[in-house]
Amino acid sequence: MTGALDLADRQALTDLVARYALAVDTRDFADLHQVFVPDATLDTGRAVRTGMDQITDAMQGLLRYESTSHLLGQQVVQPTDDGATGITYCTAHHLTVDGDLRTDTVMQIHYHDRYVRTDDGWRIVTRRLDVRWRDTQPVS
Repeated sequence: MTGALDLADRQALTDLVARYALAVDTRDFADLHQVFVPDATLDTGRAVRTGMDQITDAMQGLLRYESTSHLLGQQVVQPTDDGATGITYCTAHHLTVDGDLRTDTVMQIHYHDRYVRTDDGWRIVTRRLDVRWRDTQPVS
């Protein structure tokens, strides 16, 4: 039988997803080890990465941007027999600077996650990015 998620669990899962966004935006990819289990899977829609070495290598691709800002929205989590699943909405801004030209690539993403509770707290086991749309605009 599937257990319930109490308020503390739900807050911990919200914090977990926020820690991912903070690690990515601050380029502190080592912090992702506090977000994922060691053998986690990240499906970006272009490639599937397994394990922390591959996941942190994939995040290096964000260094091509001057900065990023991942703004998290609603999150729906459901208990499972071995943890929880969740969908979190995200609007992600990716700033590119090329001389005097600055552009912002905005992506609307749904993160589809599977979570497990470990001795160190909740962690992501699998994350699939569902990029709903993207748009690139010049910015001043």
